[in-house]
Parts: sequence; C-alpha cells; structure tokens
Amino acid sequence: MSRLEERIENFKKAFELYQNMRNGYVADKVNDTNRLAMVQSFEIVFELAWKVLKDYLYENGIEANYPKTVIKEAFNKKTIENGQTWIDMSETRNSTSHEYNMDKVNIMLEKIAYPYYDELLAFSGKVEELINE
Repeated sequence: MSRLEERIENFKKAFELYQNMRNGYVADKVNDTNRLAMVQSFEIVFELAWKVLKDYLYENGIEANYPKTVIKEAFNKKTIENGQTWIDMSETRNSTSHEYNMDKVNIMLEKIAYPYYDELLAFSGKVEELINE
C-alpha cells in the first residue's frame, strides 16, 4: 500500500467520525460535548485531507509542504475546485485551539458544520479517484 493509499484510508475513517460528530452537533447545537467533538473531529479530518493532497501532488512531481501551498497547488492542478474554501478551512483549523470569544467560536462551529462539511463530503467522494489518476 502506497503512502497515498494509506493516507486516504485514514482520511475516510476520520471523515466518518467527523460526519457522526457533525450530525450530533446539528441535532443538539447547545451540547458542549457535541460542540467539542465536532471541532476535534474537524481538526483531524482537515489535517488528513490536506496531507492526502500533499501526497497526491508529490506522486505527481509537485513538492509542497505547507497547507496553503498544497491547497494552491491542488487548486491549480484542478484537484480541488473551491480553493478559497480550503484556505478558509485551514485558517479555521489554525484558530480552533486559540479562540475563546464565544461569538467567534459559534461562527466557526457553523462553518465546520455546513460549508466545510459540504466541501469535505465532496472531497471524500473524489478521494478514491486520486489513486487511479
């Protein structure tokens, strides 16, 4: 199994967990456990998602080592379509551990539960194609 295949398998498992935590949050948005679980699962799945892209790019002769660089290269290669959403996800991922303003946290939670979820869901459907390209 290649590094890319291994990373994709880990991403798929993490995405399933994220999906479950997101559904729990959507069902009960005031439950602190649901809120924390969704944030943590998003952090994990996003880390794996950009690393899947990194490994894919590497296998295609493009070396990029940082999330924003990987995202830009993947967008340029048309591996992802919504580059700005990926940049936004990266910035949110970097902020989740350091934000204490509850209004801002609530905005992040909604982004993680809806537009970011939709983007990662689309990516999860496309991820298998990366192995065959």
